Amino acid sequence: MTACGTSATGSAPPESGGATSTATPFARLVDIGGGRRLYLECRGSGSPTVVLVPGLVAAADTWSHVTRSAGTRTPSAAAVYPGVGGFTRVCSYDRPGTARENGGFTTSTPVSQPTTSKGDVADLHALLEAARVPGPYVLVGWSAGGPIVRIYAGEYPREVSGLVLVDAESEFLQSELTPEQFDTLLALIRNDDSKRVAQWKDVERQDPATVFAQVRAAPPPPRMPVVVLSGDTFDPDAFRARLPAGAPADFPGVFWRAQLAAQGALAREFPGARYVTKTDSDHNIHNNQPRLVIDAIRDVVEQARQREVTPSPS
Repeated sequence: MTACGTSATGSAPPESGGATSTATPFARLVDIGGGRRLYLECRGSGSPTVVLVPGLVAAADTWSHVTRSAGTRTPSAAAVYPGVGGFTRVCSYDRPGTARENGGFTTSTPVSQPTTSKGDVADLHALLEAARVPGPYVLVGWSAGGPIVRIYAGEYPREVSGLVLVDAESEFLQSELTPEQFDTLLALIRNDDSKRVAQWKDVERQDPATVFAQVRAAPPPPRMPVVVLSGDTFDPDAFRARLPAGAPADFPGVFWRAQLAAQGALAREFPGARYVTKTDSDHNIHNNQPRLVIDAIRDVVEQARQREVTPSPS
């Protein structure tokens, strides 16, 4: 969660409308009940359906952007969303309080902040049902999307056929830090939150301790194909600039060692998972190395398809 701050994501303003079960592309607001609507976009055809779950504050269009050599992010046909749409159905969505790459705010109905991963799971389930998005799903969670897809797979195991975790937030980060160090991290996150609130009043916020507790309490996902991708590049100076006054001078290094250890522990939660540590990327692997993410998703999709056609041993 941590270093997962993003300026977020987006596409053209969504059009309002009903759900669809066809394989045609669509991008619109979907009524999920309770007077609320969430923006959803889908393209491509085939099964399983890949559902891309963005990180904190990031909207659906983060998956349609790539990082250029100058460090800017621009829409690209080489990005994850269009790439995955070339071999199966793929969808992504805007959680409440998220922002787009151009700085525009989502049109998904605002909710009280902070939210929780468990609440986000309920929203995602309601959205997929309301939009009649066919399962089974391969869930792809980047950053704060990681806890969401893990809890979803545990709560709805028959709907999920695979997971891809893209530098996903891990509850093991908390256990890799001392209580004092974790408090420093929380102070950094509060700094990030206050800056975002100044720009967007209803911006998405979460409490890491609550998220981690919910992941620990959730039913474990069943055995399924899993790929875990972890960032291997870290800018200590940029991280230090986000720290509160009086933070220990060595905290960037402390955090990075804990982050790497936490990612390893996360991968070990899934026996048989493929764990990719050489990504040549910081936290934003899907923007920096979209082909790596696309290939990981394709791997899980193909394994899921094979499991569907191969009879279980009697």
